[in-house]
Amino acid sequence: MNLVEYCGKTEFSVLQFIFSVTDELNEKITQKKFIYKEQIVRYVERRIEYFFKHFNLKHALLQSYKNEVFNSVMFKLNTTIKEHIRFQCV
Repeated sequence: MNLVEYCGKTEFSVLQFIFSVTDELNEKITQKKFIYKEQIVRYVERRIEYFFKHFNLKHALLQSYKNEVFNSVMFKLNTTIKEHIRFQCV
């Protein structure tokens, strides 16, 4: 039994998306392409919206997925943000 069979196609694609966005943003943050935390938040929200656009799920379930993905990505980026991001709107 592999991971796709264990958690299902939808959950597996969401996990792949989380890891790909996290890796991409880690690279962009270290290259100083993003200098504000708000830029990162907006970028993550936009990518999540585009990713979930083709999913045919109920609205409540979709919002739950979006919230969990956002929290997962931001949690994984937290250390990189603390190291490299100096500017933050208060």
